[in-house]
Amino acid sequence: MFHVWLRCSILTLIIALVEQSRAWTARGCVDLDSSTFDKVVGKFDYALVKFDTAFPYGDKHEAFTMLAEEVAASNDLLFALVGIKDYGEKDNTDLGKRFSITKEYPVIKLFARNAVEPIDFPADQSVTVENLRIFLKRNTDLYIGLPGCTQELDSFANSFLMSVPSTARSSIIDQVEAIEKSLDEADPLKKSYMMYAALMRKINNSDKLPADVVQEEMKRIKKILQGKLSDTKRAELKLRINIMLSFQSNQPNIIKSHSTEL
Repeated sequence: MFHVWLRCSILTLIIALVEQSRAWTARGCVDLDSSTFDKVVGKFDYALVKFDTAFPYGDKHEAFTMLAEEVAASNDLLFALVGIKDYGEKDNTDLGKRFSITKEYPVIKLFARNAVEPIDFPADQSVTVENLRIFLKRNTDLYIGLPGCTQELDSFANSFLMSVPSTARSSIIDQVEAIEKSLDEADPLKKSYMMYAALMRKINNSDKLPADVVQEEMKRIKKILQGKLSDTKRAELKLRINIMLSFQSNQPNIIKSHSTEL
C-alpha cells in the first residue's frame, strides 16, 4: 500500500513539475535575470516585463504569453519574464527590490529605451489579453491593433482627427465607405469599416469635440454591455469599443522610446 502511495505521489510531483516547466517556458517571451535584465531590455524600444513567482501559471500568465505570441513579429517590442524566488538562493530578489515589486504577483511594467521610469500596468485592472493590448496601445507609439482594427483603418482614424475642416473629414469618410462597399459581404472587416465610418459621421455631425463624442458613446456602450445580451450582440459592442479606442487621440502617458522624458 505504501509503495502504491509513493508511486502516486512521485507521479503527481512529476506532473506538477512538467506543468510548471510548460508554464515558465513560454513562446514569444524571454526569461531574464539580474545579469541579463539591463543588457536585453535596453536593446528594445519597448519591453513589457512581468515580474512573477519563479514558476508562474494560471490565467494571468496565459494572457501575458498569449499576447506575446500574437505580437511576436514586432521587432520593437519585447515580452519578458522575471521569476523571483523568495527561498533558496533567492534569485532576482535584487530586481524585485530595485523596482519595488510587491509579493502580490504578477507585477507588469512597461519599459522604454532611455526613459527614466517604467509605466505600471494598473493594479486594479484584470490581467487579460484585451487589457494588456489596450495598455500597450495607450502607452506606446507602436501599432498594437485591437481585434477588428487594422493599421489602415487606424490610420484613417488618425487622419480624420487631424483634419480640421468638415469637408476634409467628409473626404476621409468617403474613402472608408468606398473601401467598405468594395469588400465582399463575407469579409469580417466589412463590419469594421462600417463602424469606423459611422463613428466618423457621428463626430462630424456633432458640435462637440471628437474626444467628448467618443467618450459619451463609450459610456453608452459600456452601460449596454452590463445588461443581458446575446453572444453575437456582446461581440459587436466590444468591437465598437475597440474601434472607439482608435479615436482616442489624447495619450498623455505615452513614453517615447528615444526620449529621456516620460
